[in-house]
This record gives sequence, C-alpha cells and structure tokens, in this order.
Amino acid sequence: MSERTYKLLDGFILTEKNGRLYLHEGSNTPVPVPAPHTLIGDLLALVESLQQQVYDQVQEIHMLNVANNIQKDTAVDWDKLVDRVTAERDALNDQIVEKDRTIELLTKQIADEVAISAKAIANLRDIRALVTAGWYNTAQKRLDEALRE
Repeated sequence: MSERTYKLLDGFILTEKNGRLYLHEGSNTPVPVPAPHTLIGDLLALVESLQQQVYDQVQEIHMLNVANNIQKDTAVDWDKLVDRVTAERDALNDQIVEKDRTIELLTKQIADEVAISAKAIANLRDIRALVTAGWYNTAQKRLDEALRE
C-alpha cells in the first residue's frame, strides 16, 4: 500500500493510492477528478514549474561556483603577496643587520682616530709648552717620538 501525494499549482492535492487517483482540496474531502486533459494540463504545469525551479537553482549554483573560484583566486593572490612581502622583509632585515655591523665598525674606527687625534693634540701642546719655555732639545725629542708612533 504505497501512497504518493503531489501538490498541484492550483492548490489541489493529487494522491495516488493503490493505483487510483484522488484529488483533494486543503481538507481531506475528495473532489471529483476533472477531465483527464485538465488533469494532464495541471501536471504539465507542475512539471514546467519544477523545471524552472531546477533551472534557477542550477544558475544559482553556477554563480556560487564562479564566486567561489574568484575567492580561491583571491586567496592564492593574497598568499603570494604575503610570501613576497615576507621575503622582502627578510631581505630588509638582513640589510639592517649588515648596516648595523658597518656602523659599529665605523664608530670604532672613528673612536680610534679621535683617540689618536686627542693624543696628537696633547703632544703638540706639550711641545709648544716646551718650545715656549726654551727647552728646544726636549721639544725636538718629543716631536721625534710623536712622529714614530
């Protein structure tokens, strides 16, 4: 005892039970089955409506697939951008480390040269004081020592 029920577009319910067709309105009261051509027309209208619904859903699925592919492409583009920016950041960090080393080396060289210059200035002042005091031989000796350093 199988029973199949179909809701028709005009609000009627078509029921097939034990090989017989019954037509009902919203209630369970049977209504005389209309002429076969009317019933067939209603069924064809139902089939057409279902076909249109399927077509609309296929179109919607297609649009969702297109949107999904766009999202995938965008995600791949973002991944590539992140990879490129990360590589650029790493290269810049390497450059910063190298420049820090260079700055440290140059700072040390400058400090060494400043120290040498400060010592030279101190020696020159000492020599000037010796020359001013008349100690020429001692001043000459200091000059010779300073030039050998």
